[in-house]
Parts: sequence; structure tokens; C-alpha cells
Amino acid sequence: MEPSSPKVSIAIPLYNCASHIRATIDSVLAQTFGDFELTVIDDQSTDHSYHIASSYDDPRVRVVKNIERQGFFGNWNACLEFMTGTYCKLLPHDDPLEPTCLEKQVQVLDRHPEVELVHNARKIIDPAGNILATRRVKETSGIKDSNESLRQIVRSGTNPIGEPASVMFRRTTKDRIGGFCEADMFSIDVEYWSRLLAEGKRYYIDEVLSSFRVWPDSASVRLFGSQSRSMRGFYQRLQKRYPEAISPSDVRIGALKSSALELARGGFYAWMRWTQRGGR
Repeated sequence: MEPSSPKVSIAIPLYNCASHIRATIDSVLAQTFGDFELTVIDDQSTDHSYHIASSYDDPRVRVVKNIERQGFFGNWNACLEFMTGTYCKLLPHDDPLEPTCLEKQVQVLDRHPEVELVHNARKIIDPAGNILATRRVKETSGIKDSNESLRQIVRSGTNPIGEPASVMFRRTTKDRIGGFCEADMFSIDVEYWSRLLAEGKRYYIDEVLSSFRVWPDSASVRLFGSQSRSMRGFYQRLQKRYPEAISPSDVRIGALKSSALELARGGFYAWMRWTQRGGR
């Protein structure tokens, strides 16, 4: 790593998000912690996303345009390659950060070298930025054991660590474990978190420091109907990889919870579409 490398590398995989990319970039530039670089990687957007991202006159912001379209998995992995800082964050193009997010996550990783990833509570917001819900892990802030964390992922039936905006991790570990797995879109982030957890502990901050935006056409909504099946397959692979941490009964519990959560999620998506159409 060059001496001039920043403390934090943030990378945004951008594709057709002209309506929200400015708010996301602005949320990074408004951070109380300033030693970062932001790389926006545009995957051949067909709207004005690239032009909006390129309009910033800030030396910490770099905008790259893929020569050829890489797709969802390819662009996420391209983001990893641009991360040269001590700590890393993948930031989806429509998920803004709270002003103290970087500051508080950096403090944790600086103070606790045994921690591989830090994550926080987050808001669920709609396209207009209205808060729909708050997601918290049912635990206090602090360091959490690796094996117990892997077990918790499976038994939860979902992704308790959170979406990429809520997570920061070490570059050295990123370089060691490789890229995002392209086996499944729904579990792409939590699968990566599980590999980080196999390398060390996590730290949870019980404070809302980021947002996850959902909208009627988002990837999460389009994947509805296949989510519980995806998670069952992921849990089975995880149990084979880490049998000392995860048992077959953990997988069965997780599969049941995942199915129940998918039904609840379907109701939430239906309500969201109804309200977006002007329902009362």
C-alpha cells in the first residue's frame, strides 16, 4: 500500500441511478471523517448517472466507466479491485450514509485489531427517503465471536449483518479472501460477510449510521419468490464449510425462518407498491 493511500476506500457500483446517485455521493462528502477516497464505477449506464457522478470537483472523488458492461456481479468485484485504503466499504448507488458513519466505524477497527468487520443498525427508506422501518440486531454494541456470528446468520433466516452500506472491513482481509461469489444474487453480501467472519470477529454498533433504500423495481423486489430457496442453499453450503460452527439443525431452523420471512416480505412489497401508486 502506498504511503499516500487513504484510510478508507469507498466504492460505488453505479448503474442507471440518476435519481439517487447525487444524494449518495453527497452523503459521503458530508462525513465527519475526511481521510477517504470515493471511486464510482459506472457500468455503462443508459441514463444520466455517469454525468452526475462526473460533475463533482473534489479530489477524493474518482469516476470510472467500464469499457464494456460487467453486470451486477462483475461491477461489485470491480469495486473491490479499486479499494486500496486501510479499510473498505462497498456503497450501493442509492444507499446514503449518516454523517458520522465512517468516523465511528474507523474508530472501532483502529481500536480492535481482532475485528474483521464492523456493522451498524440501519434505516429502511423508500424512493423519496421516507423511513419505512429500522433494522437492528437484538444485541448490544460490542465485539461478537466469529463462530457464534456464523451460527446467528444461519439461524436468523436472513442477513443480520446488513446490507453493504452498513459494513466496513479490512483491506488486507479483502485481498486474502477474494471477491464476491457469483453463485447467487440474494446472498451475495452475507456470503462475503461469512468469509470475513471466518477470519476474525465482528463489532456491532447499535446506532443507525446508514440507510437501505427499497423501491418497487429494486433487485430485492424482483428476486421475491426465490429468496428463501437461495438462502436455504447458502445455509447448506455454509454448514459444509464451517461444520464446527453450524449444525444441520441450525440449517433447518434458518430455512424455516427464511420461508416465513419471505411471506412477510411479500406483504411488505405489496404494501410498498400500493403506497407508491397513491393508495391510502
